[in-house]
Amino acid sequence: MASVAIDIALNAVSAIPVAGWIIGIVVGVGKALASLFKGLASSDPVEERAKLPWGRYNRDVDQEWVRTFINIDGPGVDWTPMFAPPTKATTWSLLDGVEKDGKTVLGKVLAPFTNKTVAYNGMYGCIPGTFRVAGLLQYRGRPQPPADALRFYNDATLIHRYGDFTQTGDFFPALQQLAGATWQQVAAGGPDAYKVDCAKLETMWRDWFTALYTSAMEQGYGDYLLPYLAREVLGEWRLGTNASGVITPSATDGTSVPLVTSGTFKTGALATAASRTPCMYTEGEVNGRRVDGNDLARKWLRDAKTGVYTAPPPSPYMNGKGRFCVPWPPGDLLLSKYRRADDAIITPAVQAVAQLQRRRLSRSLDCAYVRPEAVDGRPAYAAFAGPGNATLRDYCIEMRKRLLTHPDRMKVEYETVREVDKEYADALRTSGVPTSALQRAAAMSKLGGNPKAAGQPLDPKQPAPARPLPAQGGLAFDPNPETTPRGPTWVKPAIYGGAALVSSIALALGIKHVRAQGG
Repeated sequence: MASVAIDIALNAVSAIPVAGWIIGIVVGVGKALASLFKGLASSDPVEERAKLPWGRYNRDVDQEWVRTFINIDGPGVDWTPMFAPPTKATTWSLLDGVEKDGKTVLGKVLAPFTNKTVAYNGMYGCIPGTFRVAGLLQYRGRPQPPADALRFYNDATLIHRYGDFTQTGDFFPALQQLAGATWQQVAAGGPDAYKVDCAKLETMWRDWFTALYTSAMEQGYGDYLLPYLAREVLGEWRLGTNASGVITPSATDGTSVPLVTSGTFKTGALATAASRTPCMYTEGEVNGRRVDGNDLARKWLRDAKTGVYTAPPPSPYMNGKGRFCVPWPPGDLLLSKYRRADDAIITPAVQAVAQLQRRRLSRSLDCAYVRPEAVDGRPAYAAFAGPGNATLRDYCIEMRKRLLTHPDRMKVEYETVREVDKEYADALRTSGVPTSALQRAAAMSKLGGNPKAAGQPLDPKQPAPARPLPAQGGLAFDPNPETTPRGPTWVKPAIYGGAALVSSIALALGIKHVRAQGG
């Protein structure tokens, strides 16, 4: 029966993409893979995720992550591993991405390698507050375009364009759905909100992104960070920006002019004021199609001492009739604002849940349905475990004491509390709490109360919980990232689909409930 339930949950995970919001991911992944890895296939197990290419979506690996959550972490009281970085916070380095034969180089992989082995830590890598999963960074160049699409510098050398930067977490759509729906469940409040250690998550992601950003910038691989920069789009923060096919200018010393610079993390803009140009060269137009305008571009200058790149003067033909300027960076990239992903997306999401945890302890009955301390060999909920959570743990214990003499204790479902913490359930029973639904209804009737009505808070000094933050991050391989109306409306069907997903997973977890895990 348990196996059937798990299969039902996994079928829901696989069905939602076709029926709902994740159709965007399916379409986007299809388009991306068609150009990136055409004709190639991949069946790499999870431990080989560092290798290129992902020739097709690997459903088995994706579903194995979901099964792991359902069977191991889901029934327990610590969901922190799901929302923690997938690798250790250590130095990232660039190696060749090879085919299975170990010889054919397909691209480059930027990852936290230790002796050429990725430093995985066993965590899921789901990004808090999003429907996204973190992974390694990959780059693969694109074939040279047709001759009529080629453009040149005035020294007769070819103007090059970026290939494709991707991060491997984008290839786990089922895990993305599970993570997004689960985080929405956490952020909505209730006992599940205490299954994440917010202090730990905030620190882990800060350290992880610091290691990534610092490594890439110090080694001169700043543009590899494009998939991991938060980009403001129509009032929300999306994860990553797409520079595929964008010109990568060359300098006279043979180096390439970067889009991502140290200034990007200060000003929020790509390139620098000195390296940008409104008109690198001009093109003509024939029947609505851009054509070579016989206007040769000039290369950038690079100061050998400071490393500063300076763009050449704009094309002399920039105002010519029938001429169309090619700026660098392109306008859609230049006009966006960029930030560290942890600052823009993760930290706000985690801090919002941390605030929710504390406020709900005094404004709801949550304190009765969670374990602030280990009891009978069953662990404390993640939000209270560890020395960094002593304050919240002590506050929960205090709210429990207050509840024993508070009128709202009559609303507590004794049966549920007994499954969580028998000692506290006995204390509630001693204080007069009804031990069955029938007794509870009778008690509330005598008191003239409504079981669903909001009573006086356990701690009047504590503010009411704020509304949950909307999901950020956008969709992996979003086929239309710039056309979404203001506000994260893409997430609405995700939440609706997520409700079906959570219901199915709840069924699986209910049958697969592991008492030893402390659920």
